[in-house]
Amino acid sequence: MKKLKLYNSLSNTLEDFIPINAGNVRMYSCGPTVYASPHIGNARPLVVFDILYRVLRRLYANCVTYVRNITDVDDKINARAKLENISIGELTTAVTAEFHKNLKLINVLPVTHEPRATDHISEMLSLIDMLRANGFAYEAEGHVLFRVKKMAQYGMLSKRSVDDMIAGSRVEVAAYKEDPMDFVLWKPSQDGDPAWDSKYGLGRPGWHIECSAMSHKYLGEQFDIHTGGQDLMFPHHENELAQNFGAFGCIMANYWIHNGMLLVDNQKMSKSLGNIISLDHILQKYDGEVIRYVLLSTHYQKTLNWTDQSVNHALQALDRLYGALDNTNAANTSGHESSPQINSPVLDALCANLNTPLALKYLHGLADMIYKSCDADEINRLGHLLRQEAEILGLLQKNSSNWFRNSSAELDENEIQKLIAEREKAKMEKNFLLADEIRAKLLKSNIKIEDTRDGTIWKFLRNH
Repeated sequence: MKKLKLYNSLSNTLEDFIPINAGNVRMYSCGPTVYASPHIGNARPLVVFDILYRVLRRLYANCVTYVRNITDVDDKINARAKLENISIGELTTAVTAEFHKNLKLINVLPVTHEPRATDHISEMLSLIDMLRANGFAYEAEGHVLFRVKKMAQYGMLSKRSVDDMIAGSRVEVAAYKEDPMDFVLWKPSQDGDPAWDSKYGLGRPGWHIECSAMSHKYLGEQFDIHTGGQDLMFPHHENELAQNFGAFGCIMANYWIHNGMLLVDNQKMSKSLGNIISLDHILQKYDGEVIRYVLLSTHYQKTLNWTDQSVNHALQALDRLYGALDNTNAANTSGHESSPQINSPVLDALCANLNTPLALKYLHGLADMIYKSCDADEINRLGHLLRQEAEILGLLQKNSSNWFRNSSAELDENEIQKLIAEREKAKMEKNFLLADEIRAKLLKSNIKIEDTRDGTIWKFLRNH
């Protein structure tokens, strides 16, 4: 079996991945808080850890349990629902539906379990009870809080001392806390906010306890991999780890994998800059495969800079790859997972800490070979290999002619046919200048026309 190496944030080293049970590899990812449309920064971990999921499925014969939660109870959700004057249920249902629609468009595989926080309140309360019984939690003014200094290992993930965390973060200073770093497990609900009855009073859970409870239910006290963006390492992942340790006395996950930030034109996305790009908006302009390609073009640990240039580069790269496939008889295999190659350079690259840029480079090497070959059988063999190797990246699974129709032309099919008809009329009227102008206009939109005995035919040009 190929060796998978992953950079573990817990140890800050590149490690061989050794599962607890090779017959059931278990992975958890922090999912969306469904209060607003997801943006392209949210899409990065979804695509990165979809790649990890695909790799694990290849290496462990599909014996993988992947859990990604939906946070549907949160202060941001309450505030947004009030702002839009709609119910919390209406808001979370709409945003979750948009999230699922976008996942399909960027070709992210369905996970094994997608638990919603509001369906697991009893599990959260049971976990809080365990923390109280073990001395890691206490009640104060209707709140239940985690006692941070009770856990000597607190900070083991983010590699910071508690004093440094207080100095470098905005912690809630409240009189009812024993210590400023103590964080909320359960809190009282305000009028109109979601509330559940409990021995601690009418209230709702804190954010961190949600993931701990859901991961425990579906993956157990200790599992293999926990993933998320670097921005979640502290405090969210640090607090998850602390809660699990306080309840069960063990490390929550053996491997913690974090993706780097996404910038837009070298700036962090923010409302004040007005540079937040919603995923839904960008998917109205480009095929989801273009977005996926951009997100895979930079190594997951590095900062990714989203620019118009990076999008155009991805579009041209996919045009070229689909153009190579269009020269072969390699059928679209979408929806059918191929048998893994014994010698797969793409899988080798991904086993080296998910090196997606190297994997993409190999795909382009195959395309080069297709374009240069004159042997039809070799071209077809390479085409099948290109599709199969690209599948683990979630790329090149569309029909090539559909790809060019959707992605390469500035004109749609009706406009093309209309221009061809205008050109035919111009030729009949011997207006050859106009006919040439129409041909040039079509060529500018990557459409080549040929006059044949049976009439004018057209096709999309490929960027070789």
